[in-house]
Amino acid sequence: MTIVFSACTPDEYQLKAPLDKSALKFSVTTDPTNPNKFILMSLTPNAQAYWVTPVGTSVKLTDTIVIPFPAKGDTILYSVETPGGIVTAEPYVFDVSTIDAAYVSGQMWTDLTGGIGKSKTWVLDLDANGKSKYFAGPFYFGGTGWEWDPAFADIGWAGVSAGDYGTMTFDLIGNANFKSDNKMFPDLSGTGKFMLFPGTNQLITYGAQLIHDKAKGHEVLNWNAKMKIQTLDANHMQVQAVTGAGAWMIYNYISKDYYDSH
Repeated sequence: MTIVFSACTPDEYQLKAPLDKSALKFSVTTDPTNPNKFILMSLTPNAQAYWVTPVGTSVKLTDTIVIPFPAKGDTILYSVETPGGIVTAEPYVFDVSTIDAAYVSGQMWTDLTGGIGKSKTWVLDLDANGKSKYFAGPFYFGGTGWEWDPAFADIGWAGVSAGDYGTMTFDLIGNANFKSDNKMFPDLSGTGKFMLFPGTNQLITYGAQLIHDKAKGHEVLNWNAKMKIQTLDANHMQVQAVTGAGAWMIYNYISKDYYDSH
């Protein structure tokens, strides 16, 4: 019996050359009726579009975004996926000089800031005597399918000190401005901006953090991430600060006006 072995060489695969940037075609135009609204159009044939904008990402061939606040030198990035890999065009750079009043006139914007041209100051619901004026305590514990709402007196083990934690202020005066004045921990204070996402009940701050403690607050993964607003009305706000997969702290805030009048 004769056994014959035949040797085979594996197929060789090679990526196609990436598309040259000059071949990417797209347009970004401003809505003639609203200088804060931009229309994005992918014009590159047979290519999957990928947009990166100041208000999120998109894979639509045609999309519309709103930049609700003044901005200078912001960018929109347009990329396409090709057999040779991802190719990104030169950034589209733009300025915005106006506030889209209609966009920020919803109830959540008004409850948080007081409205266009106004500001509202908030405090952690805790005083120097360890008392809360509206909620059971300054923060609760929560996770997927559960929540525990203890009074401050019941969580001495947490190491959180009673005291005046200062104020945080949201305003719509010329822009979406945010300021945090943490009297207990001045190093956590700062000035920046914020963005509210009513469609998903989320809030994000830039350059400064929401008022919080350090003893439990250090467990929060990212104080400048998008945070879920659990409840919000004119005088009360609860914000979920994620501490891990399926787990979070719920920080309870009241308006300074409510604090002073109760």
